[in-house]
Amino acid sequence: MYMSARERSILMLLVREEKSISIAMMAKELEVSTRTIQRDLKGIEDILSEFHLLLKKDGKGLAIEGTLEERMNLMSYLGSLEHEEYTPEERQIVLLSHLLHVREPIKLYALANELNVTVATISNDLSKVENWLKSFQLRLIKKRGYGVEVQGEEVVIRRALSKLISENLNEDYFYQLLSGDDKVQSPISKVVLKRLMHYVDIETIKNVKMTIDQWRLELTDGMADSSYVALVVHVTLALERIKEGERIELKGEYLSSLQVEKEYRLAQKLAFYLEEQLQIEIPEEEIGYITMHLRGVKWMGQKEEVLEGSDLQLAVKVKQLIQAVAKSLQVSLQEEALYQGLLSHMKPAIYRIRNKMKIHNPLLDRIKDDYDELFRVVKKATDEVFQGWAIPDEEIGFLVMHFGSVIELRTNKSELSALVICSSGIGSSKLLASRLNKEFPEITLMDNASMFDLDENMVKSYDLVISTVPLQGFEGYIYVRPYLAKDEVRQIRDHLNALVQRNKTGRESYRNLHHVKGKTIDRLFFQVIGEVNGDIQTILAELEFKVLPAHTLEDNLLALCSDYEQRGVVESAHDVLEALIQREKLGGLAIPETSLALFHTRHPKIIKPLFSIYELKDPLYRRGMDNQSMLVKRIFILLAPEQMNDSQLALMSFISAQIIESEHSIKLYEKGQETEIKNYLANQFKNYLQDIINKEWTT
Repeated sequence: MYMSARERSILMLLVREEKSISIAMMAKELEVSTRTIQRDLKGIEDILSEFHLLLKKDGKGLAIEGTLEERMNLMSYLGSLEHEEYTPEERQIVLLSHLLHVREPIKLYALANELNVTVATISNDLSKVENWLKSFQLRLIKKRGYGVEVQGEEVVIRRALSKLISENLNEDYFYQLLSGDDKVQSPISKVVLKRLMHYVDIETIKNVKMTIDQWRLELTDGMADSSYVALVVHVTLALERIKEGERIELKGEYLSSLQVEKEYRLAQKLAFYLEEQLQIEIPEEEIGYITMHLRGVKWMGQKEEVLEGSDLQLAVKVKQLIQAVAKSLQVSLQEEALYQGLLSHMKPAIYRIRNKMKIHNPLLDRIKDDYDELFRVVKKATDEVFQGWAIPDEEIGFLVMHFGSVIELRTNKSELSALVICSSGIGSSKLLASRLNKEFPEITLMDNASMFDLDENMVKSYDLVISTVPLQGFEGYIYVRPYLAKDEVRQIRDHLNALVQRNKTGRESYRNLHHVKGKTIDRLFFQVIGEVNGDIQTILAELEFKVLPAHTLEDNLLALCSDYEQRGVVESAHDVLEALIQREKLGGLAIPETSLALFHTRHPKIIKPLFSIYELKDPLYRRGMDNQSMLVKRIFILLAPEQMNDSQLALMSFISAQIIESEHSIKLYEKGQETEIKNYLANQFKNYLQDIINKEWTT
């Protein structure tokens, strides 16, 4: 059947909404009059009847009435239409894709002919395209007789291309595209999707994906699906641009700064695999470019190490953010998972913002609608805590997911297991999991997984498998939206009721393997507890609190390091002193808004961990973590061996983080006496060990 671009747009608006949408809102969205919308309604009703759907009219507006399957059939059909009558938004997507790829002037009449519209229409579209480009600091050059052209650095061009694709090719559409599904359901029509991907070879994408999958096997932390897809697109675009002779240029000093980051080693390994697989040479600057992307990646299940100066400053900000939101909502938010989740998100987020790297949040509109109060509170708190940083709404949306998951979490549990597959990353997975806990307290075990890591055995091993994306080739799962509509709650309840009626026996499961590996994990657990306890005893035994004489700080540090060598804490006083001095040169060590400074390092010449506190007889000005000069009255020395296992590293991170845990802890470390500080630290260690034990017993 034939339908106009406007009819398709109206239907897409209606089919995506659960609630009624007013004619005035549709008119505003499509930039037409309400009379035009009303004129199209007869055709809309005829089209809906072909899919056994009804157009419901009430006092609030219009809505589609029908089953989820019928709505999905309509959406699938709308996405598959291959006609050249674009909506204004689709024309602008095609224009942007064309202008960003073709680095030469293009005549307006050529663009008009290609899109089957007038030159005046193209000129109007270019005005909106120009605003989009300006957000990336790209210029749209328009000259009579010359045409139009995008000008800017290659690295910025690529960021814009990645953003354009990620805005219109979410994780589930990407998954279907690679699986060869002809019924790709996309926010844009299939023909526009083809135009958008015209300059990217699908076979290259598949090869890049396969190579990245091989590389991911060596990673210790999982990558959020959104970041995984973005990385595949990012690398594919880089390879295509290299083939076209468009090379990245990075200044020598900036490239050198990237080469010392841990992500650079990951990028080198990925580049090696890509060169082997695709028979292409990847320049050093391109490895730096991949490093930039990896530093902005969202990692799943990663605990941040609060050992570096910038990390400690960020930890302070995250604590302040939690306190500000808790105060506004008048709730307690003292959750380690929330702190770690926010810290894990904000570290790459700040890097993305600083480097003008965009992130796509496909759930942003729904978050604003369903969690409007929480969104306002988090946005206000973020603006106050992160003054000077323009935190975009997309990032705020992800922060809201973290807060929402903790606020909605319920502790009631039973004896059922669930696997949650959610494409937008760990924040949305947690939010969906917490909603499930709220609605179904009988669920004991709740695991998250990426749709890219699924296998049939994993899916079959759970009592309930829920996904916010279609899973190709899998049966027995329930497809839901991230916020669980009422009909979806009923569907899940029916499934669980039927399950309880059956006698569940003898089923080996992926998660049972997890738990039953059981006995080995238990023995390892006691070993870890023993190691952590041993480190705590060492730190408490070596801890000293004294006033340093009125010498230069460097002289005092030399004396301290010499003393550490005599006590058997370090092997070489000179090497450790040099490491501490170099660490301060890399970035200030004074903690902002305090009179404290944390001198810290990890080094091969350090034999065992140490934490000590010293008061300066004569306070000194030192550079802070925010690069401001600060008056320092007390310093901490935190030393750690170069080789540390995860539990030891987590303990050292805990020590630095607990200093700035609250206003009380900061005041105590600034002005407290030796006995009360040691008692406080010992109590913190006791709580730390208890938390480890509690987590083991309750999981």
